Amino acid sequence: MRLLLLLAALQAVPPEDPASAVHPRKFGTPGGVGETRGWYVWHSFDAEKWTADVSREQGGEHYTVRVLPWTTSYRQLAYPGHPDELRPGERVNLFFNPEGAVKRAYLVHFQDELGQMKGHGHYWSVEETGDRVFKARGMSADKPLDPAAFEFTLDPAVVCRRGGKTVVDPALAKDDRLYLSWCYEGSKRVVKLLADAASLDAIKAGAEQRARDRVAKEGMAGFVDGDASLLIFPNYWSQASALKPGQKLRIQATDAAYQATGPAAEATVVSRKNVGAYGSGCTEVAVKDAPADVLRGWTGGKVVRIFAAAP
Repeated sequence: MRLLLLLAALQAVPPEDPASAVHPRKFGTPGGVGETRGWYVWHSFDAEKWTADVSREQGGEHYTVRVLPWTTSYRQLAYPGHPDELRPGERVNLFFNPEGAVKRAYLVHFQDELGQMKGHGHYWSVEETGDRVFKARGMSADKPLDPAAFEFTLDPAVVCRRGGKTVVDPALAKDDRLYLSWCYEGSKRVVKLLADAASLDAIKAGAEQRARDRVAKEGMAGFVDGDASLLIFPNYWSQASALKPGQKLRIQATDAAYQATGPAAEATVVSRKNVGAYGSGCTEVAVKDAPADVLRGWTGGKVVRIFAAAP
C-alpha cells in the first residue's frame, strides 16, 4: 500500500499544471469544482503553509487539507472570502478535490452558513427562547431539515442585526426566522452573528467593502500566462470585472505564503475577458508596457499579486 501511495504521489499532476483537475481554468464558477462536499467544522488555517485543519461535523474525523490560492469562496453573502476570516469551530460548507488516494487533498471552495442557507431557501426557525439561549430548527420553506431543534447560546459579543440595523436586544420570539453564524465551543453552539432576512443586504454590503479593502491592500492573485497576458484567479472574478482598458497595474512576485514581497513590474490593461460561466471564472487580462523578460521569468505557475490603480 505504501508503495502504491508513493507511486501515486510521484505521478500526481501539480495543481498549477494546466492538465490538473484543480487548475484555475477548471473553476468555471465558484463552487463549480469539488468531488466531496458537505458540512464541516473549521479549526485553523496556517497562513504560512496554506493548509487548514477541518473535521466532519458528524463523527469528528480531522483532515489537514491544502488550501489553493485560487480556492473560491462565498462568505457573509459576498465574493471572495479568505480562509483566515473563518473562526475556529465555525460550521462551514466545504468542497474538496482528491489527489491520488487522498479524498480530501485540496480545499477548492468554501461558503459559510449564511450564504449556504440563504442560497437554498433555508433558515432557522425559533422554537423556544430563554436567557441568552434559544432553540431553533433548520427549515426549508415550511418543512423541517432536522428531526429536532438545536440549542444555541448567544456569544457575549454577539452581533444582532434586525431590520437592517445593529441592535443590542435580539428580541427573540417563537417562530422567528433567522440566519446565523455560529461556532462549536465544546458541546455548545455559540452564535456570533444573528440576523433576519431584512438585514442580509446590509451584511453583504459590509462584506463587499471588506473584500475591496483587502484587494486594495493585498492585490488579486494570478499567474503570468506569457509576455503580455495575465490569468487572474477565479476567486477574484468580481473585482477583476472592474478592470478597464488603459488602467495601470502593478504586478508583484510573492513569497511562499503568496504575499506580495518580491520585485514588481508596471503594466497597462489592453483587454479583459472572463472565461468562466456567468462571468465568474478566471479572467484573462492582456497587458502592454510590462518588461517582457520580467514577466517571462514569472511564468510556469508562479503566483503573482496584481494591484489595480484607480481607473
